[in-house]
Amino acid sequence: MGGATDTHGHDGRPGRTAGGPLELKVSAATTTPGEQNITPAPGLPGWRRWLAAIGLVLVLACLLPPLSVLARRHVFAESIQFSVFAMAGPALIVLGAPWRLLRLSGPADRLAAAHRGNRSFLRSGIFLLAFIGVCLSWRLPPVMDALARQPALVVAEAMTLLAAGAALWLEIVDSPPVAPRLPRPQRAAVAALAMWSIWIVAYVLGSASHAVFSAYDAAGSGLSAVADQEIAVGLVWAVSGCCFVPVVMANMLGWLTGGEDADEEFQRVFRDENERAMVRGWGTRPRPRRRPTSSA
Repeated sequence: MGGATDTHGHDGRPGRTAGGPLELKVSAATTTPGEQNITPAPGLPGWRRWLAAIGLVLVLACLLPPLSVLARRHVFAESIQFSVFAMAGPALIVLGAPWRLLRLSGPADRLAAAHRGNRSFLRSGIFLLAFIGVCLSWRLPPVMDALARQPALVVAEAMTLLAAGAALWLEIVDSPPVAPRLPRPQRAAVAALAMWSIWIVAYVLGSASHAVFSAYDAAGSGLSAVADQEIAVGLVWAVSGCCFVPVVMANMLGWLTGGEDADEEFQRVFRDENERAMVRGWGTRPRPRRRPTSSA
């Protein structure tokens, strides 16, 4: 009959079901654990794809003359190298997400899956501490003097700082297919702590009234050793501020304007941490109470 529906629930009109319009969109909220979301992830804006190329060019410029030569004579030039290797280079590369061009799609997909399954702050805290430790190690006066005397150490500096910096930035910004595992307030806290640690180290090294580094010789340039150190502090402060302050502001503004409740967010985070801590030997769950039996 013309008005009856068939056994598959169609009412005879194409594109419609008995209950309403036919919808084929599958969202992340409707997928069950273990299933994959078939909705394609949004691609990067075109301008962001150039950020990775700019980051790689900056890294190469720091490894080649004339900056590599100047870095053996001036502390501020070496600080430019450090700032690019530790902050500007990793930030631009991660934001540009060149994983497919670098044939790293497989590791990036596995890392994205690990991020989706683990929202613990502990792992991000470990990456933050590793970043602070690596940065501090390369800013110690004996190590910086060794960089001036042994130019080959710059390659090791670049590799370790880029690795630590990229691991940190993957925790606080989107780099498709990798997405940050932390809520926005915690991303802002990680970025702020990383920035403050670099500021403190730079201030301690640059606040001295005498030359802290002995291997750098600015003779003939009209720049004293103390002035060289002060310029280096200003450069490190400026680069770290330009890299981390936008991340802090964007995450805090997104959190405040997103309609999320602060108490509910922090309670959820602490609840997840407590559930992960319930392992044998570390915590026990309360036993159910037995109901008293009535005696005849």
